[in-house]
This record gives sequence, C-alpha cells and structure tokens, in this order.
Amino acid sequence: MDRFDFIVIGGGMMGAPCARHLAEAGHRVALLAPPEPPVKSRSQGPFGSHYDAARITRRVAADADWSRLSCRSIERYADLEARSGLTIFHETGALMAGPDEGTMADGFTRRFQAVAAALPQPPPVLDTCETWERLGIALPCGSVATLEATQGGWIDPRAMRDAQITLACTAGATLIPQAAVDRDGGTVTLADGTAIAGAQIVVATGPHAGSDGLLPRVPQMKVWARTIAFARLSEETGAALSNMPSVIFVPQGWDHDLYVLPPVRYPDGRLYLKIGGQLDGPRIRSATQMRDWFHGTGDGELGTRLLEQLRSLLPGTAFEATHTEPCAVVWTASGYPTIERLDETVTALIGGNGAAAKCGDELGRLGAMVAQGRDIGGEGYATDFAGTWQDGALAAE
Repeated sequence: MDRFDFIVIGGGMMGAPCARHLAEAGHRVALLAPPEPPVKSRSQGPFGSHYDAARITRRVAADADWSRLSCRSIERYADLEARSGLTIFHETGALMAGPDEGTMADGFTRRFQAVAAALPQPPPVLDTCETWERLGIALPCGSVATLEATQGGWIDPRAMRDAQITLACTAGATLIPQAAVDRDGGTVTLADGTAIAGAQIVVATGPHAGSDGLLPRVPQMKVWARTIAFARLSEETGAALSNMPSVIFVPQGWDHDLYVLPPVRYPDGRLYLKIGGQLDGPRIRSATQMRDWFHGTGDGELGTRLLEQLRSLLPGTAFEATHTEPCAVVWTASGYPTIERLDETVTALIGGNGAAAKCGDELGRLGAMVAQGRDIGGEGYATDFAGTWQDGALAAE
C-alpha cells in the first residue's frame, strides 16, 4: 500500500491549492482529483461547480475576511501563471453595486462600501449616471457602485485548477485521477478498489462533504441547487462589450444580488454572457439528488427571470441564443469556509459559500497550515474558520 504524509481528497478550488502548498513545503502528498466528465449528463459524479470557464474575482466584498482572502489570492495569480504557463486571470475590472436606500442598503451596500474604503488604493465610487456613461451598464436607479479597474475581473477556474495541480506535481505530489469512496482512519479506498494510506487526510470535497462519509463528523451545512443562465453573443456584439467589467448588482426591489460575467469564450468557441444568483432553490440532500440535478438543465423559469435582468442591465444587446445550466453551492452555518483539524488524522477544508473560486489559493494555504498542525490565529482574520457539526448521516440542515 502506498503511504503519504498527506492525502488531499478533492482537486477543486480549495483542494488543489492545498495539495500544492503542502507539496511545496516538502511533504509527500497524494491528490485525489477525478477528471472532469466530458458529458455531465452521463456522469455518476462526483461533480464540481468549478467545471466552468469563468468566475468573478475582486477585492471588494461585503465582509472584510472574504475581502482579505481574495486580496491575498489575487496577489499570487501572477506567480501561478508565470510558473505554470497558464492564463488564469483576466483583468477586465469589477463593478459592485447596490441600492443607496432601503433594506439592502444597510445589509449590503454600506458593508461593501466600508470594505472598499479600507483597501489600499480604494476603488472609485460611481453613481447610476456615471456607470452608464463610462461603461454602458444600466444599473437600477439609486444604485451606488465601486469600480475596481485593476485587480478585478474574472478567472478561468479550469486553468486555476490545472495550474495548481501542475505545480503540486512539479513539487513532487502524486496525482491520482480517482474519487475516494471510503476512509477508515488514515486509509483511503479509491474508486477502483485500491487503498492508500496517509498520516493526515484533508477532505476538500465541496458539496459532497455532507454525504460522502469521509469526515468523522457531519458538517452543518446546506447544499442548494442553483441555476445559471447564458446568453450567446455574436463576435460583433462581443467586441462591442470588450471593455465590460464583471458585475455584481441588486435589481430594483430585489432582496439579493446577482452576478454577471463579461463576454467569455467557452470551449465550444462561442462568446457568452453569464448571469446567476438566488437565495433559495431546491435543497440537495443526497448523492442521488446531486446526480439528478447535474443531469438536468437547471430551472428554466428562474433562467427567464435572470435573463430579463441581464437585458435590463445591458439594454439593446442582442442575444443569439440563451440557455440554462445547473450549479450547486454550499452554505455553512458560519458563512465562512470550514478549515479545521478534526482529529489526529482528518482535516476538513470545505464550504465555499459561493465565493471560494477567486480566493481558493489562500483557502488552500490556510488548509495546508491547519493540516500540518499549525495555528492560523495570527493570519489576520476575524473568523477562526471553525466548523459547526451535527449528528446523523447527512448534513442537510
């Protein structure tokens, strides 16, 4: 049986960088990272929501710890690109907007404005008219926005994953392109029935962590099915929107924000705008429900609402075609990722809360520290990243 210092289960936005940081620290590391299925509708899982071409990145957030996680990760993008030879970061800028009055003003807008103002080189603040005149983006009346012209935009999550795995392997990590199906202490059984052993196991299995049985305790987290909508653009329309930033905004009268990605070229060679964001949705409570959701196309009715808001945001923009796709998001009880060593054998690195892609490198670094038994209390975060746990076989509540 092969034996390692660390086995990292999950090669996504947190697991892959965790493996890299551990390997670059000189440890013998195995990274279990099943390949992305060529056709999601035929895959039995596990599924990763990072199977996509674009995720928003930015320094501004409605919470100082999330902002710090992002800032530290953004600072390392260039190094990851230089050493891997892959293009990860697209610095298109990032616009974050919310209403200046009403319930969302206090709960969202004031919070991200305060975080933005405290940043080194704070981004400028724009009103609705300025946003339209400078960017051609029609925010709802009464909106106020911050515009990060630099250090904001979008990342390619596949390129980020590949860069992290490439650099982890360069540092000596062993990539095992299989899922883990069982864990007994420090012994992990792979999908093909073979077993490997590790002194410390890092479980970074995203939305599967509540139902895959790899943790010694059940995380108190909710897994929500999410729908994202895409609008296909002509090359001419895409060129006209070439200066568009990533956008986070609150539609008129809504009680939550939406996100919009600028034109991004997807693997089919076409340019697409992407929009998403919702508070509720179907709960995913089992591996079977996860599989069934990812075998579908999302919620068509919600997709129609999202596309209506996209048309309002970019009036006059012609769409060649539209479609919806499924996604999933994990919300922890704390609202932060769980980065906790649970016993002498297992560390949990889970719970992206819909925001882990852009700051996965920092989360992976913190996860590597915890897995090594190091204290992260002096890393400058207000939260301790401790998890909330429950009894039972499924983390449904």
